[in-house]
Amino acid sequence: MAKKKRVAIPSIVMEDQFGYAGDPKNETYFHPKPKVLNIFPVEGDPELLAREALKRDLSNVKKIRIDPVNTCNVACVFCTSDLTAKHAQISLDTIEAILRRTSQTCVRISVGCIYEPLMAKNIEKYIQIIQKVVSDEFPKKPKLNMVSNGLLLDKRKLDFLNYLDWLHISVHSHKKENFEKIMRKANFDTLVSNVKNIRKKYINLNIHLEFVVNQKNKNDIEGFIHWAFNEMNADSINLKRVSTDSFDDKSYLADSINAKDVLGLSDEEWNSVSKKISKSWPSKLTSAPAYSSPDQMLKRSAMTDVIEL
Repeated sequence: MAKKKRVAIPSIVMEDQFGYAGDPKNETYFHPKPKVLNIFPVEGDPELLAREALKRDLSNVKKIRIDPVNTCNVACVFCTSDLTAKHAQISLDTIEAILRRTSQTCVRISVGCIYEPLMAKNIEKYIQIIQKVVSDEFPKKPKLNMVSNGLLLDKRKLDFLNYLDWLHISVHSHKKENFEKIMRKANFDTLVSNVKNIRKKYINLNIHLEFVVNQKNKNDIEGFIHWAFNEMNADSINLKRVSTDSFDDKSYLADSINAKDVLGLSDEEWNSVSKKISKSWPSKLTSAPAYSSPDQMLKRSAMTDVIEL
């Protein structure tokens, strides 16, 4: 596999986006005519971002990222978000209003980006709302994916998975001990069982595994690639370098840094990781799943520059 040049991803919101998790109440990030909406509940005023977004010109929106809740069930050591905030949830009516305003231009919807969407016990209601509005008003079904850690897949009503195009699951090691050290509060056996059950039941669902490379798992890479495809039957995977440059001071990454738990990789270490990936990648699986437009393609490659959510 040809080596890919790593893309530097800005730590602040892009200029064509609305809403920034690092500073959700800052109107600087309330773009007047955005292409991407980042909608998530804000502590003390869950509907703030959605309410403000509805005041803007949404005629250019191509993608919507929706987090129904602002909480998570695990404590990843490199998580950059503040997960100490009081639990909040966005109403179904608010999500419906956003979808109706963006129906003519939106081509991609992601449920869960910052937090864990399955923490919403009524998560199926959100997908039902998306399905209803898409059916009523969208000229063409947008690509729909959910981003999850997969640990609650056995606890929720999952008929809605038939409507998803992709299920993104965060898995940062194929070794139980490492997995549970990195994703604290998580149970490796539960994750494996859940993913295998989903794979058997929803055969048309594309399953993508996301692996954040850091000091704790950099030696797991070669085994992970083969495990992901051969044991978990994943459709695609992505291994990306951990980011430690920008984080909330109440995040788990902040805790790790304060405890002098080094997670980041030097450029030399990342180059070594890239070589390992290139050697381990099964060349017969280098084709790309079809997406409606090139800029929304998830490349079937072990290491991509950016996974679009």
